[in-house]
Amino acid sequence: MDDTLNNSRLLSIVIIILQISYILSFLLFIYRDDIYGKFVICTSINIVSMLLSVCNLKTKSSNKMLLALISILQILFTIYVYILPDEGIPAPIQLW
Repeated sequence: MDDTLNNSRLLSIVIIILQISYILSFLLFIYRDDIYGKFVICTSINIVSMLLSVCNLKTKSSNKMLLALISILQILFTIYVYILPDEGIPAPIQLW
């Protein structure tokens, strides 16, 4: 029982560190010209954070739904910033 509690706490801490690193990477790379590099970094952090959040849903952690919700919101924000066009301005990353 105690081992499971420690594993869920460690998993929650890793997810929180990933989410903080996503915010910092987005803010620190805002003036960088390589839009594809920023997209790959943000997307990879999002995917790892979401996978760990899904694994965290199986444990008995108190903040598991909050961490999963933040991961989903980060994915939606990444899609909004990099893939969707805005007011006649084409999207930074063209899918087709």
